[in-house]
Amino acid sequence: MYYIIRNGVWQKKSEASGQEEGLMGIFPYEDMLSCGKKWGITPEILEDARRFSYARYDSFENFDCVSLEMLDFRNILLSRGSVILYLEKGKAFFFTSKIEEVNSLLEECMETLGERVTLNRMIYLFFEMQTKEDDIAFDGIEKEIMDLEQALIATGKRDCVSEIISLRKRLMVLKKYYEQFLNVLDILVENENGIFDGKTLRSFKMLYRRTERRFQNVLNLREYVTQVRESYEAEVDISLNTTMKIFTVVTTIFLPLTLIVGWYGMNFDMPEYDWKYGYLFVTLISVVCILAVIAIFKKKKWF
Repeated sequence: MYYIIRNGVWQKKSEASGQEEGLMGIFPYEDMLSCGKKWGITPEILEDARRFSYARYDSFENFDCVSLEMLDFRNILLSRGSVILYLEKGKAFFFTSKIEEVNSLLEECMETLGERVTLNRMIYLFFEMQTKEDDIAFDGIEKEIMDLEQALIATGKRDCVSEIISLRKRLMVLKKYYEQFLNVLDILVENENGIFDGKTLRSFKMLYRRTERRFQNVLNLREYVTQVRESYEAEVDISLNTTMKIFTVVTTIFLPLTLIVGWYGMNFDMPEYDWKYGYLFVTLISVVCILAVIAIFKKKKWF
């Protein structure tokens, strides 16, 4: 499918000769090699462009090749598909795994631009739309972190390892995505092949600065999660220390009894064995020792 964008007007076509001004084509990955052959694009370049993580920009002589992963900001761990852009001056070809979604997105861009539609503005707006819904992700993650922190402080929640791991995983995905997206924008604004005009380049520079702020926001959220994790670890340590303190106190209280048991468990003939009140005497000593140790502990506020 092709679009011809000229003089603020766009029209859809099923075929194109390649001589049209403002030519834009959208194709599935299955047609990538045949379309590449038709338009003189080296197949190895297109195949290599598919081997990427989130975003990649390659600049060649007279054309650029951009690879993008369309991140789903409503569910960060999922992707809405990937797209490869082949860019020449006056031409743009989109190869994608989700042709209907990309086609719908491009038509939305054209409707948004209205009479201001140009091929360069279309390409810029397509890049801008890649991060259009990132506020949803940031607001959701920030609320999750705040709720988790509140739960740790107010209710003393103990089982939050899975929540922390999930938050860190999603923030790692966002960090990698924005890092690579910034690299793409950084190379794009260099405009080595003169594909974009000055006005579009200024828009890309503004997008770069906005993306940079988003990236910094991701780093801040990662730091926030780290602080919450440290608070959780501190709570676990306090809980463990309290448990160990209880065990220590109990052990210390019964330590004199252990001594008495050891003393009278020796295989010697002791006078107390024949004494009428020997058993009662040992029992009273045991009780007195326990009470004395408890009194000392309470006086020194050890428990």
